[in-house]
Amino acid sequence: WYQRRVREAVVSTQSTGVVGGDGSRRCELLSSGCRFYSLWCSWYLVTYDIKTPTAQDGKMRGECSAEATAALVRHTSQLAKENLCREDSAVAQLRDSEHVSQIKLKRNVSLFGGVSLVVGAIIGSGLFMLPDLIYGLTGQSPYMSLTVWAIGGAVAFFGSICYAELATSINISGGEQAYLTKMYSPLVGFLFVWTNTLILNPGGLAAISLYCSEYIVVNINGGFNKNATELDLDLETQSPYIKGAFAILIVGVASAVNAFSAELGNKMNEVFAIVKVGAICVICSIGLYWLGQGEWEQLDKPYITNGTTFVDTINAVTLSMWAYGGWSFLSWVTEEIINPDRNIPLALFIGISIVCIVYLLFNFAIFCGPLVAHEGFTNSPFILLYAKTAWGGWGWFFASFCILTATYGAVSSNTISTTRFYHACARDGHLPRALSLCIPSRSTPGIAILFNFICTAIYIVAGKHATTVVDTVMYTQWVYFVLVFVGLLLLRYRRPTMRRPFKAPLAIPIIQTLLSFVMILSPFFEYPIRHPMYLTNLLKKYGGVVGSIVTGVPFYYLCVRKSTRLLLFEKLSGKIAAACKTFGFQ
Repeated sequence: WYQRRVREAVVSTQSTGVVGGDGSRRCELLSSGCRFYSLWCSWYLVTYDIKTPTAQDGKMRGECSAEATAALVRHTSQLAKENLCREDSAVAQLRDSEHVSQIKLKRNVSLFGGVSLVVGAIIGSGLFMLPDLIYGLTGQSPYMSLTVWAIGGAVAFFGSICYAELATSINISGGEQAYLTKMYSPLVGFLFVWTNTLILNPGGLAAISLYCSEYIVVNINGGFNKNATELDLDLETQSPYIKGAFAILIVGVASAVNAFSAELGNKMNEVFAIVKVGAICVICSIGLYWLGQGEWEQLDKPYITNGTTFVDTINAVTLSMWAYGGWSFLSWVTEEIINPDRNIPLALFIGISIVCIVYLLFNFAIFCGPLVAHEGFTNSPFILLYAKTAWGGWGWFFASFCILTATYGAVSSNTISTTRFYHACARDGHLPRALSLCIPSRSTPGIAILFNFICTAIYIVAGKHATTVVDTVMYTQWVYFVLVFVGLLLLRYRRPTMRRPFKAPLAIPIIQTLLSFVMILSPFFEYPIRHPMYLTNLLKKYGGVVGSIVTGVPFYYLCVRKSTRLLLFEKLSGKIAAACKTFGFQ
């Protein structure tokens, strides 16, 4: 009631041209609050007297009432002093809401759309880039490599169960930003937004699009007629301008489709998810072909080889987790999911299960056949040579089609989820308010889509330098994941009666927290303490954590936090939002 009175008073003073009113208006607000608290005090005193059965005489009752009155007077005085601060906060909130979009994104993501978003976001370049690295870290043991992929899938599945509980309990878009803000503080939520907005989201999308463009250039240059050595040379000598142009075009097409229509973007995402899973399953059938030809020499190796170490295995699991990255993206579009209490858990479970099965089948298939057994993994497009060895030219072009659909589908899914993430964060005040503006006729976050395209294009132009930055900050993302899992346990303790349409078994968030701790602490054990690379490795892995805190905390207090931010940034944000509105965004 009090907050409503404050907002009404602030709105009534806007006609004078001065937001927040003058001193008399502040006094009126203060007196309104005091009248409300005086009524509350009267009710409290009556209730206190009624609920004092030990007061047998008037003296004791009078003493009790006097003590209660004195305590309430002190409490009311303190609240009265805070009224001005509350009024200032209400004024700041009202000023922010002037440029925040009032258009709500439609709920048009069905259960199948949610599954497609999960599958599309996860299955991308990692499936084709990482098998050789994991195979080498596991001592070239196919069974140990498959075990690592299974562990990565289990971690993703447990994490999705935790996120299913959070997404159905805290039913707003934004994912980790909303969860960390509610669990800890707005500062922690902003640090996650800071890291993802500047580095992880555009950098990851740039890496996927560049990988897709590499295969386009390989086919344009006649890669079908080249051997492995010539393909390696072709990849090394590819023009960065041509490859970058194709990558920007890929992101631009995905952005244009999602800006034109949210329904069209979701339908395209569903189509590419079906096509990519089907194409990968056809590639997996090559393994059955080689098994039928009696080619299982690679499968005769022992489970654990002499080259396997514990640290290398942990690093291999870390890489597999990166390949499974994207299972949290569904929580970024919670407000667009139809019947979220039912569809979010089902979409996560079905999507992660499909991804795990596809990953295990794919990695099992590539160990069947003569290519890995005789030549091993090469730096060239391995899956193209693998398919070409079995099916000739048809296998080469079908594998190329498989890779292009998988990577473009990942770009599309990332574009959908990332732009909704920016929209939700801008609406909550963690990003410039202009990013919350939408295209009225399309109900799509147009400014967020444009911002995502520009940031991704910058990383594409930066090329390898951007990839180095993304690798450095990758551990930072898992630090925030640990905070989310710990926060889930804290919410269970602090708010046991909180609405939870889906509740994960208690053991799952505990196990997920422990596994995440093992992963983020693994750099401490990669080298001996006295090794010259020990400190360098720690700086490389944890530099992103330190960097996000050192740069994000000052920026939060100077530019984001309402009570401490500079007026310059506040005015600049408002002018940018006003300029966007002149182009028809709302």
